[in-house]
Amino acid sequence: MTAAQKKASQVTEPLSRGDKRRAAFIAAARQVFLEQGYEAASMSEIVLRAGGSLSTLYSQFGDKQGLFIAMLDARVRQITETMGVELSAHTPVEEGLRRIGMQFTSKLLEPEALEMYRLIVGLARKFPEIPREFQRRGPDKIRQALADYLIDRKEAGEIRLEDPYRAATLFLEMTRSGLVSRALLDEEVRPDAEEIRASVNIVVDMFLHGIIRYQPDPGSEKTAKS
Repeated sequence: MTAAQKKASQVTEPLSRGDKRRAAFIAAARQVFLEQGYEAASMSEIVLRAGGSLSTLYSQFGDKQGLFIAMLDARVRQITETMGVELSAHTPVEEGLRRIGMQFTSKLLEPEALEMYRLIVGLARKFPEIPREFQRRGPDKIRQALADYLIDRKEAGEIRLEDPYRAATLFLEMTRSGLVSRALLDEEVRPDAEEIRASVNIVVDMFLHGIIRYQPDPGSEKTAKS
């Protein structure tokens, strides 16, 4: 990591008492939601584990859905912060994409992240507003963070790019599709760091360089035949 990246990643402000209480609520909520499911989760149980009071919990998050969304926001922030570091450090595109891909895939493959994704998918029919909000505040925000980094690299003259958001979507889907899809369907699938790195490296190479080494100019072929 470069000095600029270290500086960008270390700029944090001390948490206030209210922020610490909020973080404790979110950590406890994550445990309870994963253990009991969304519908069965008890706000009283969350307070019991986190400390504080029900009135404080409701004043900070409004209701159970507000707490659930805040919990998802905290998770997404861990991923977008990595992209923000590469953006602020103006990391060369190949190096930056490898780090972003590694961090993104590793986070999605954490057992807790896999369980949370399964939980959200299970809510789609009865509580469609929750997956919809998750899409807006989660995947959409992550794509935009990566798009911003790609725009920075385009402006630096490293890459040609017509649609940064679509390119970001393609990269993230390529990165997650193999390992994460398998892990979601089979709990025994637990890729290690080397497997993740190998998969990400293939995606980065294909994303930046394609799979065709040389594509001749159609005009030159006609000239050669004549």
